[in-house]
Amino acid sequence: MRTVNLILIVFILSNVSCQNTQQQPVQSIGKNNVIKKEKMYTMNIDAIKRHIEWQSHIESTEDGIPASYTYTEQDVNIALPIIAQGLKDKGFKQLSDSSFNKALTNIFGKILSRKNDGVRFHNKFNTIIEEGYEKEDEYDYTIENIFVSIEYKFISWVPLLGDFIEFEDNNSYKIDLHPKIISRNKYLFNNSQSDLAYLLAEDTLFLKTLVKSFGYTKEEKINTLAMNDYLDLDNNHMPTVGEIIFVKNAEGVLEIKQELLQWISDHTRVNDNALLRALEQYTYSLYSNTNNDIFANNPFEIFSLDEKRKIVAYIANIYEPLQHQLMPKNPGIWPGSSVLENMLNEDKGLEDFLKQHRYFSLPALKQELEPAD
Repeated sequence: MRTVNLILIVFILSNVSCQNTQQQPVQSIGKNNVIKKEKMYTMNIDAIKRHIEWQSHIESTEDGIPASYTYTEQDVNIALPIIAQGLKDKGFKQLSDSSFNKALTNIFGKILSRKNDGVRFHNKFNTIIEEGYEKEDEYDYTIENIFVSIEYKFISWVPLLGDFIEFEDNNSYKIDLHPKIISRNKYLFNNSQSDLAYLLAEDTLFLKTLVKSFGYTKEEKINTLAMNDYLDLDNNHMPTVGEIIFVKNAEGVLEIKQELLQWISDHTRVNDNALLRALEQYTYSLYSNTNNDIFANNPFEIFSLDEKRKIVAYIANIYEPLQHQLMPKNPGIWPGSSVLENMLNEDKGLEDFLKQHRYFSLPALKQELEPAD
């Protein structure tokens, strides 16, 4: 009898505790008839209801009723704490300010370090605008803009409340985030390798955008996704691979993505030197403006002479040893002269420049120009 009373007391206390919180578990039947508890919330519920209703009128209807609501900064501010709670429920660990800022720089480079045309800055979030679009398109949910929460330290696409909030009744709701948002944040900020595996299978466009648009090259598996896109191009367009390897950052400084150069070196074979030859063609585009309309940013125009010479140095550093190693085995796919030979003939000041800069500490390049006795 004493045991029954004890169970009854625990049950009553448990119910009282649940009623005094904003988070209330409800039971649902999962696979194999296993009962699972789903968390329910009431925080900011009145504002959420209003904005869900307003957001339902962002587009005109099939019946011809015109759109009557414009998405605003306030819509994002309402969504951010709800997304943060949903991420927390899925095991996302929020970083400290310094760690988050460091992670953002590793992912997006210096694009957020100053005001520029590619970013909109707000008090509670910043928006990175997808390449090719204007700041006026910030809240267009058909565009892959990236919203960076300053307070809660995560990223999202345009957060439409109806996409991740589900009302069970009029008094509470559950948070159901898209798996891509969860995995993007857990991989990029928590280094979750299981979430990287999910993204590699289900979110390849986003991963390739990290490499091509923002210069995130720290993960070889993601680099492979991006580089395979260039291997699929025809020979005339393959040299555009140089645009993601040699880039001007948000501060206008040349950055060289050595991980991608190493990828090309590692994937050059006796019977396949396509991307290496594409880099050879890219060096010619540095010094000639002919047929450069294939590039989004013309290398002939955007780089100074010193920057062009540095780019040649890094290309030659992988090209020369590979040509020495592989050309005897399959000479038909190699030109008669090397990149370095051609560029030394093209740019008479190149050799002195490379010596002056100690060959940028590139060993294979130094070996070519100052072979050991």
